[in-house]
Amino acid sequence: MTWAVWRPAPTAAYALLVGTGRHVHSSSLSCIPQAVTATRALGAALSGDQGVFDARRTTVVLDPADTRQVLDPLRRMVREPNVDLLLFSYCGHGLLGRNDRLCLALTPSSQDGGGGDPSPALPFTEVASLMRESSARHKVAILDCCFSGRALGPDGHGIHLLTACGPTLKALFPPEGTRTGFTGELLRILEEGIPDGPRHLGLSALYDRLAVVLPTTPAPQAAIIPTGYPAPHQQTVDGSGHIALAVNPAYDTHRTLAGLRARGAFAQRLKNLTEPSSGNLVPDPARLPQLVHVLADLARDAVEVLGPLDDFSIDARRNHAVMTGAAGFPDQAAALLSALVDALRAKSSSHRALPGAEHALAHWSRELSRSGHAGV
Repeated sequence: MTWAVWRPAPTAAYALLVGTGRHVHSSSLSCIPQAVTATRALGAALSGDQGVFDARRTTVVLDPADTRQVLDPLRRMVREPNVDLLLFSYCGHGLLGRNDRLCLALTPSSQDGGGGDPSPALPFTEVASLMRESSARHKVAILDCCFSGRALGPDGHGIHLLTACGPTLKALFPPEGTRTGFTGELLRILEEGIPDGPRHLGLSALYDRLAVVLPTTPAPQAAIIPTGYPAPHQQTVDGSGHIALAVNPAYDTHRTLAGLRARGAFAQRLKNLTEPSSGNLVPDPARLPQLVHVLADLARDAVEVLGPLDDFSIDARRNHAVMTGAAGFPDQAAALLSALVDALRAKSSSHRALPGAEHALAHWSRELSRSGHAGV
């Protein structure tokens, strides 16, 4: 069963988006112009035709010079009665303060080397504490900054959190781009949608997508994680994962050619996460069940829409069978591959996909014999 996504009333949803990209001469921090353009674009996306927020209740603060420029508009939103959703978003440098707590950089901020809070800067605990004063039904914070995972836990108690990275990692951005890595991919999902997703894009659906897309997106060459961007983190509060942020522009396109191809590309990303680059050939077991589920749906829809021996359908069927075997079900893998091989042989003994399918069938038939499963 899939739970319905809940869309707040536009008149009862408030959003404050903050982006710090410029730093004054006295600051030791590098400028991140992508933080400003990404924040502006996210504000437009959330309050545009597809977003759940009204533009009149959406405030974008760029390059704040002091905490008041952030806390004053947030305080006004906190005082609003009958609020369904209060959202705070920050994009910029994340700094470590006293007791390693997360601080959000302002334009004059510098990292303090003596163990105290950077000055000036905005400790996230002040944002969270103020948000908890709101009577809003749901409170959400999206943090695209280094060490953003430090907001998880007690500091973010009562708030749904979506963070760009874990507590010890740095959020990354392409130097030549106009968006940061995390917010850029979030915007891409909001703009392109999820073909096999619900009518509205909820927070957990966005997180699930980002958790696959970000680690499989090539990060800048200078990154400490060469294979991709850091994985995002999420903290939910009761049913907060089902809160919608926008309409899904790709809704009900899952059986179109474009939709099938987009689903295939996502499945390949998910598959990449099951095949660690360290040389260990054992797939990540935590990813395999979801991958098999994704491939099963893709193969079924491709067969029904394109036909069982369309090139795309053949690839989807073979991938589904192989990953089913990798997930620990060699009997099912052999059965799926046997049906594919029979169909290909009936079509043409020289079909280009036949050798690969036969090789896969032979492999999983051997695995089936070794495992002692019943024959197919």
